[in-house]
Amino acid sequence: MLMADIILAAIILVPPLLTYFLKSSAALSFLALCAGFVLSTSVVGDLKHLLSQTNLSVTNQTLGLALIITPFLLTILFTRKHSSKGLGLIFQLATALCAGGLLALSIGPLMGSSPSFDITQSQFWTDLNKIQAGLIGAGTILSLLVIWFGGHKPHKKH
Repeated sequence: MLMADIILAAIILVPPLLTYFLKSSAALSFLALCAGFVLSTSVVGDLKHLLSQTNLSVTNQTLGLALIITPFLLTILFTRKHSSKGLGLIFQLATALCAGGLLALSIGPLMGSSPSFDITQSQFWTDLNKIQAGLIGAGTILSLLVIWFGGHKPHKKH
């Protein structure tokens, strides 16, 4: 189970690291992750049916992973150089950590589970599930606060 814990920790740490190094908006990426999760749970069946009509064969797990990860990663990339300093950076990193937890909770069940390797059987997964509601609530509140009071600077006229 040690390998599962390491993978879960890595998934959780990816959003804060990307946020810090790319100076991306963790608030918008958290909300994009929420939107991706809703898409993966709401439209995956219809989308799989549509893709099967075009002779593309994908599994529900693969499609779900793509629907969750794509909006998140695109938002991280499109909002790079959205620089925050001081207290704003701390709020961004806290939001990014919540996004990492939500990312792990969202994709954990979709990752290939075999008897020899199943992330959802680790103690870290159990602990993460226990704080799920608080993690999502904190991430949502932090995201909204960062967006509402983030001090976005208006673009300079050329």
